[in-house]
Parts: sequence; structure tokens; C-alpha cells
Amino acid sequence: MSCPHFIAHSMALRTATHLAHLSTKSYAHHEALGHFYDDLLDLADKYAEIYMGLEGHITKFPDVDLPQGIPVDMLEDYLEVLKEETQEDHDSQALLNVLAELEELTARTIYKLKFLK
Repeated sequence: MSCPHFIAHSMALRTATHLAHLSTKSYAHHEALGHFYDDLLDLADKYAEIYMGLEGHITKFPDVDLPQGIPVDMLEDYLEVLKEETQEDHDSQALLNVLAELEELTARTIYKLKFLK
């Protein structure tokens, strides 16, 4: 996956989890998703800025579909996307560090959605 596509996908996931945050009837899920979409925005922005500092300015981001389904499934799919992106960015420790933070955020949110009601 290209960096512009990864960033666009991350922003689409942010929107999808924000909508799930607004529509859930579970306070625990509301809180977990709220923290996720807030933190995802900062980390995706950080990732994009580091990438552009190393590789040059991104002038166009692709259109991507909003992820669909239950939040846990969307986040588990995102873990796979993170693994793919990690394989592509293995030359930059700074980018790998942000991807590790994204993995941590995603895994912790999955835990909260699965086990905290």
C-alpha cells in the first residue's frame, strides 16, 4: 500500500469509528471509540508529516471507501493494513515507530471493545 493510500485509509477508518462512537448504546464502546478516533488522527498526521519529510510532499490522496461493519472487525482489518505498511516502511525507524503506536492503539481499542461492556 502506498503512503497516500494508507493515510487516506486511516482517515476513512477515523470517520467510520467516529460514526460508530456516535451510534453505540454502550458507554464503554463510546469511550473506547472516542479515544481511538482522536488518537488515530494525531498519529496518522504524524506519520504523513514524517513520510513527507523523508520522501517529499504528497500532492494527491486517493478516494477510499468508508470501512463498513462492526468496529471490532474494522479494527482487526486495520491491524492487517498496519502489517502491510510496516513491511513497506522498514527503512525508516521513525515511520516504524509511528506504525507501532498505531498498532498499540488499535490492539488496545480492540481489547476494550471485546472485553469492556
